[in-house]
Amino acid sequence: MKTGVMPVGHLSTEQVRQILVMATTPPPLRGARPWRFQCTPGAIELYADIDDGPQRREQLLSCGVALLNLRAAIKAHGSHPDVRLLPMAGRPDLLAVVCPRGHEPVSPVDRRLAEAIPVRRGNRPPFTSAAVPPEVQRELRRAAEIERSWLATVEPGQIPLLREIMDRAAPETGDRTDFDVQPDRLLVVVGSLHDTNLALLQAGQAMQRVLLTATASGLSSVLWSTVMAQPGPRRELRQLLGGGLWPQVMLRLGHGAPVEPFTPVRLEDVVTSDEHPFSAGLR
Repeated sequence: MKTGVMPVGHLSTEQVRQILVMATTPPPLRGARPWRFQCTPGAIELYADIDDGPQRREQLLSCGVALLNLRAAIKAHGSHPDVRLLPMAGRPDLLAVVCPRGHEPVSPVDRRLAEAIPVRRGNRPPFTSAAVPPEVQRELRRAAEIERSWLATVEPGQIPLLREIMDRAAPETGDRTDFDVQPDRLLVVVGSLHDTNLALLQAGQAMQRVLLTATASGLSSVLWSTVMAQPGPRRELRQLLGGGLWPQVMLRLGHGAPVEPFTPVRLEDVVTSDEHPFSAGLR
């Protein structure tokens, strides 16, 4: 089946294929893949049919993950990704247009992020006793800030109230299992100042940059999102964190045992063709 993969800018068809494979490698929240990519002579466009219901937040976060991967992959191929988020008010399904621009050296940071994409993985087994160094924690916070989001750390004294919030959000799911803050683990929340579609796309990119940075530092991760899906518990978590940020996803980070890698996505399932792409008129 034809995938719609084609040369984009100065990138060859094979380079674009490699970039799209990297962009779709890790599964987003709950394993859903709401996005689709479309190639044009000058850009790669990201589309998704976003619900207005409870799944909206996770869908946009997942699209943000794919977008960060796309940007990192383009940088790893020596090009600069020029990104336009939500470029057309009349097309809410068009989330981003990414144009590869020029040639530039691959920085060590960009190389580390790209190399972490195929190996980043969640981890449910207990973490080891190795601590998360303070310098790594600072690097993780900086990763979120680069994407215009923030990383709030859940402190040990906040755990009892967090348990109550999680119990009310998911009393029967076990979603709160083993999240105690101890030296061998770090519990953080990716948050944004606003709760708009734009902020959620940015938060998804921040989440993925944090996770890739953690992977490059030898850390594993567990994601919790149940509490974010319910307005009441989410407001309580927001107040627990100080009231200034909208919590988008909670991450547990630490040193875990190796797990099986993710199954790659077939490009035929996520790359489409269209005779009238948005970026066809861009210069």
